[in-house]
Amino acid sequence: MEPPPYSNAAHHLTPWNDSRAEKAQILLKEFGIDHDSAANGVFLPYKVNEYVTTEVLHIGKHSSEYILEVERVLSLVKKRGGTQADAVEALHDIRERLLNGELKLNKPKKE
Repeated sequence: MEPPPYSNAAHHLTPWNDSRAEKAQILLKEFGIDHDSAANGVFLPYKVNEYVTTEVLHIGKHSSEYILEVERVLSLVKKRGGTQADAVEALHDIRERLLNGELKLNKPKKE
């Protein structure tokens, strides 16, 4: 995964250092996906600049809504008997939703 041309932060799609995401973390392990793998990551901007268009900003605390959405998506893959490849595809969908602004990550601080 190549970093974008803007100041960015590497974001774990499934939060790793957040106890609120314990269920999602367990699901990630069950699918055999390392939390530091590219499949569980995305580069997000941490400030607005001329390159940033639709991407959500990676600033502030992750919202409970975001964490619950990641858990919901991974739980659905498991419920349907999905494979590791299915879980990776589901994570890719979360990544795309963050990059196109469809899924909110947090409540950013005022600039």
